[in-house]
Amino acid sequence: MLDTFFLTLSNVGQMLFFMVLGYALRRTRNLPENAGNVLSRLCVLVFLPAYTIVNLSKNFTIAMLTEKLQLFGAGVLFMAAIIAVGYPLARALGRNSIEKKSLTYAFTFPNYSYFGYPVVEGVFGNAMLGNFMVFLIPTALACNTYGYILFQENKKGQFWKLLLSPIVLSQFVGVLVGLSGIVLPGIVTNTLTVAGNCMSPCSMLVGGFMLGKFSPKELLTEARAYLLTAIRMLAIPLVFGGLLYLIGVRGEVMFLATLTVSLPLGMNLVVFPESLGYEEASQKNARLCFVSYCLALILLPVTFSLLTKLCL
Repeated sequence: MLDTFFLTLSNVGQMLFFMVLGYALRRTRNLPENAGNVLSRLCVLVFLPAYTIVNLSKNFTIAMLTEKLQLFGAGVLFMAAIIAVGYPLARALGRNSIEKKSLTYAFTFPNYSYFGYPVVEGVFGNAMLGNFMVFLIPTALACNTYGYILFQENKKGQFWKLLLSPIVLSQFVGVLVGLSGIVLPGIVTNTLTVAGNCMSPCSMLVGGFMLGKFSPKELLTEARAYLLTAIRMLAIPLVFGGLLYLIGVRGEVMFLATLTVSLPLGMNLVVFPESLGYEEASQKNARLCFVSYCLALILLPVTFSLLTKLCL
């Protein structure tokens, strides 16, 4: 329990450091007002596509899928389930169109990669991390297609424009490289890895920069942010885990599914709308993300310990 707490604290602390830095840079006016948009566009045009290609080309292979086909199939069902839960819940709680889109993303996609991967590896080891990554391949594909498209406006010809956008196109490239067994040259893999590693700190800087519009008092006293985050990180995991238990799901699948929905919010919730010009929405979403990382310090050690006893 104590090891889990300190590992969680370390990962949350890294995230919050860059968020606080982005906040300070805006409050002290050391970055121009359009910095959030510029950084977020770098994320969706360069850093996230690079990360996606590396991740999918390594994990979406015939050998991996053959060995863990059942786990991958469970991941497909899980992806469909969280979308089925997130969409109607967001429609019910959202007060306008953009907030409905934001809450759909928030209730559907957690920070499974930049936060989830290192925590799972540190607490449960490489074998569990490998299973976790295979289980979440369908969710990763949905996150960077459906999750990104959520914030787009419906325009004529928009479908083909989205299909050819770097963030969606990288999904196809990663899957193609993985399934074909093509070995990318070392310089290409290393370059993509370095670019992909920029995604996490850059997205947290964007989040902090968006928060910079608010004073510390405004940031910490927004009751709705706490309510929505509590629904996302308390109510949904409890209901989701309870339903899985009632229908007879046990073991690793229950562990991975419940763990995933217990993770804090992904920073793409800030990056995606900001890159498209929805500054007000990205500011509100940044507040949700900030609260979720604070709650993660308390909730995740308890959640991990309970799931370990119940499922493994």
